[in-house]
Amino acid sequence: MAPKALSVNELRVIELLLAHRSLSRSDLAAATGLSKPATNDLIARLVEAGLVVEAGEVGTSRRGPNAMHFRAATDVAVVAGVEMQPTHVSAVVADLAGDPLGEVDVPRRGEDAAAHVATAVRAAAIEAGHETAHLWQVVVGTPGVVTPDGDLDFVSEHPDWRTGQRDRLATALRCPVHLENDVNLAALAEARTGNARDAASFTLLRLDEGLGAATVLDGALLRGAHGYAGELGLAPAGFDEAPIGTPDAGLQCKLGRRALQELLGDCDLGGRTPEQVLASDDPAGAGFRSEVARRVAVVVTTVCTLLDPELVVLTGSVGIAGGDRLAHAAETLIRGASPLRPRVVPTGIGAGAGVTGALALAVDHARDHVYGRPAHRRPQSPTTIRSKSSQLSPTRLDARTRRSPS
Repeated sequence: MAPKALSVNELRVIELLLAHRSLSRSDLAAATGLSKPATNDLIARLVEAGLVVEAGEVGTSRRGPNAMHFRAATDVAVVAGVEMQPTHVSAVVADLAGDPLGEVDVPRRGEDAAAHVATAVRAAAIEAGHETAHLWQVVVGTPGVVTPDGDLDFVSEHPDWRTGQRDRLATALRCPVHLENDVNLAALAEARTGNARDAASFTLLRLDEGLGAATVLDGALLRGAHGYAGELGLAPAGFDEAPIGTPDAGLQCKLGRRALQELLGDCDLGGRTPEQVLASDDPAGAGFRSEVARRVAVVVTTVCTLLDPELVVLTGSVGIAGGDRLAHAAETLIRGASPLRPRVVPTGIGAGAGVTGALALAVDHARDHVYGRPAHRRPQSPTTIRSKSSQLSPTRLDARTRRSPS
């Protein structure tokens, strides 16, 4: 049974303690505008509920006894965020403050994808000093389309990663598992700590093995009725008779990795990768870089005519390699040929945005449950994840017995 919702003032105190790590009664009274007696009562209730603990006395330059500081009890829920990549899986276990307790990068060695994810989560949990059964929730970033309840619906070109993976992983790890589209998670990370943190509406365009997008409108992630919002790789690239709604006939056939490798061959740049040519200043690659910018501009224009975001962020290995030059070239092409005026910028996070977003979402889910309603739930600046790269339930919270709905 979930605890009753905290009051506005109780939530405010929790937010302050999560942000500042520890504060005294006087600090909290000043920050909340409450009287000292009201602040003392509020802290006492939070301590009794197991949500706040004493952090020790802190000396000051003023005369008198040292002030007792308090901190949020961040160990009441431990979560994990995971990102799958073609060559490795990244997993991070963190507490309720988002502080990493265990962090691993496990290379793929041909094993089943679900087994590989489970291996990475177990390794991160061991490093954090926990069993996976103690994790409140694991959020896994996955390619493909995810259903509203957090399971895989469709994914192309990943035959061993299929529908039903959530339950398989939950059984293997003995804890709740939630799947989320990896591009959505990258957008979540970009909104919090990247180049979209000041934008109310933006689209993240991921250029990598495939082509995908995630859009935030007025602070809310656009998912669509069935979870297919942003699957630009399936959007038809023309009006020929090719099958509709497939990657081979969609925009992915113009901007996916296979398409860009073919373009390299056409430009007599065989033996190099798209990333190498995009990141270099070699004059021989100018034609390739120009054509990639044109194709990116076409996709950005398509997005802008439908959604009109104030910002488009380029990410993925291709977007990162192209950097400012690719973003500027695409923006210039659009502004020079149309009335559209999008800002196009490279990612402010780089690689690893998926696991950052996965961990942030897991922490948000845990906080929502522990505190009874969202704390730190402003669209652009909720939970900050730190990485190495009025009524309360009378029952003390226990991370080992609490479980979220999957």
